[in-house]
Amino acid sequence: MPFDVSEGINWGSEWQWGYYKHPPFSSWVLYSFYKLFGHIGPYLLSQLYILLTLFLVYQLGKKLWSPSIALLGSVLTLAIIYYTYPSLEFNHNIAQFPIWAGLYLVFYQALTHNRLKDWLLLGVLGGLGMLTKYSVIFLLLPMALYLVLPKQWPLLKQPQPWIAAFVMLAVFAPHLYWLVMHDWLPLGYANGRSHDTGEAASNIKRHFSWLSFIGAQIVAHIPLIIILILNRKRLVSISTYKHNLPVGAPLLWYLWVTPIIVLVVLSLVFGIGLRDLWGMPMWGLSGLLAASFVAPAAHAFTAVRLRKSLVIWLTLATALMLVYVSFGDKIRHKPSRMQWPEQALAVQAHNTWQNMSSCPLNSVSGDRWLGALVAMNNGFPSQMISGPASHSPWMNAKRVQQYGTLAMWQDGDDQDIMLPLLDEIITTDTDAVGNVNNSVGSDKSNLSPLVKHQGQWQIAWRDTKANKPLAINWIAYVPSHCLKLPQ
Repeated sequence: MPFDVSEGINWGSEWQWGYYKHPPFSSWVLYSFYKLFGHIGPYLLSQLYILLTLFLVYQLGKKLWSPSIALLGSVLTLAIIYYTYPSLEFNHNIAQFPIWAGLYLVFYQALTHNRLKDWLLLGVLGGLGMLTKYSVIFLLLPMALYLVLPKQWPLLKQPQPWIAAFVMLAVFAPHLYWLVMHDWLPLGYANGRSHDTGEAASNIKRHFSWLSFIGAQIVAHIPLIIILILNRKRLVSISTYKHNLPVGAPLLWYLWVTPIIVLVVLSLVFGIGLRDLWGMPMWGLSGLLAASFVAPAAHAFTAVRLRKSLVIWLTLATALMLVYVSFGDKIRHKPSRMQWPEQALAVQAHNTWQNMSSCPLNSVSGDRWLGALVAMNNGFPSQMISGPASHSPWMNAKRVQQYGTLAMWQDGDDQDIMLPLLDEIITTDTDAVGNVNNSVGSDKSNLSPLVKHQGQWQIAWRDTKANKPLAINWIAYVPSHCLKLPQ
């Protein structure tokens, strides 16, 4: 599994109202799909999220243009790179795809019909969006700004928009309480990420990170741009387009462009370092707005040409994805996250623990990546995340003392491992035959010591030309009442 996937699955298994990096909703869904469908679940989930996004774009397109334009616009969304190759990895960005598309739809319906059910849906989707990833605020802010424009003032005198705001807050409230109780951990993480642009990066560079960000978004649109250029003679001119613009279409253009303006302002004024993938969910309207330029007189023929161009692009993208997954490590002689020996690692961890302990493996610790892979393949022992103890609120010293833990890290990476809960526990080292050698740890614990065993696994890579195997160092902290005596 990719790193974000394995991490999200393990977070979801703890069923918390928040995690130290992100809000909880997508992790809950991800874990549920993994439990229901196994290893194929996360990949299935990504494609279902994309299909749901296309469906919502289609529903919105039908309300402004014809069903054929709506269908063409929804499938042209796939000409944006974010909807192809990155979809191999279900993460919090992909989890936002249908949230943004749904918000476009219900916001348009709420403004057009002013029905209470549309406003309620807007509140629910906005709340779920904030429970998925905070960056949905980059769409909610332009929506709020639109509502305070003078043209909308009569609407604000009615209860519907305020009910939507209350519902949104109510959906988000449990996570908000969690944030207060956990020192706003994800916001601290997000702040660190926004300023983590490299040691040599200056404040001036962060203030202009929006330039590379916009460049990355343009690159993501290259397949769509090429398709439009190849069919440019059958598209209407800008002046003709403006003259025939349906009611409601300016709102879609507003929602398409304003989130990127918000990010540019944040970067330019406040020096927030923008990351390219933050733009992933922002382009659900690109295909629909592109399709709206098709000239009505040449619609049928142009639609066929556009679909053929799209098929060529998707065939190419699929072939490249197959090559990457199947042979990428053998071509580059360097494995990606998706080409690590996950099953072999999990078996090694299981056998090592069972050889020394009569108790089940209750937690894994050390390297976040390795721990996540082992946990999801061994019945979900909890993961004690390397770093401050607050990153793993489901863990405590008493639990570690009672059940032990298996710590792992890649050879040479031990300086990056920090497990403060172990500092509260007395441990004893053992040699190869189980004799106690010396005691280490804090004297402030009154609990009985854990027995510590350590060693190294040598795991072969799939690439037979790899120079050396994967070397994983491990330490098993085994409770004395679970310890197996040497035969």
